[in-house]
Amino acid sequence: MTLTRRPPERSITPWRDVVDWMFRSPWAVLDADGLSSAAMAVDLRETDDEFVVEAELPGIKPEDTELTLDGRTLTIRGRYGETREEGGKGERYLLRERRVGEMARSILLPAAVDADKVTSTFDQGELRITLPKAAESRARRIPIGSGASGTKRIGPTG
Repeated sequence: MTLTRRPPERSITPWRDVVDWMFRSPWAVLDADGLSSAAMAVDLRETDDEFVVEAELPGIKPEDTELTLDGRTLTIRGRYGETREEGGKGERYLLRERRVGEMARSILLPAAVDADKVTSTFDQGELRITLPKAAESRARRIPIGSGASGTKRIGPTG
């Protein structure tokens, strides 16, 4: 067996290893507030009239969940678990893996929504948010004219 002496600067974990670890660990990704965003699995679907967001929030109660809509940005925040102090004298945690704290996820929606008509339901850890599209965001059929005399104007006059 051969021992190799390394200079002190080589004993620090290389950045590449840190970045690799961050992508492997679902708890390693933090948003600007320092809250985990990778822990919240989210689906975003679109129909002609609305967007539907479904988010998994296991262990979170509806009263511990907050939704905000700022322009086209939907933010979901949830608080899970309770802060538990160590027990009586001589008791301490040897292993602590259950999550305690907050998580948040922000989603930029592809188009404007009608904020007054947004609805949500929460059932067994799954949050479903229905966001109706704003009238100006909905797809419209545009007639096509033929030739110079068949030109059609689009808008209030045509």
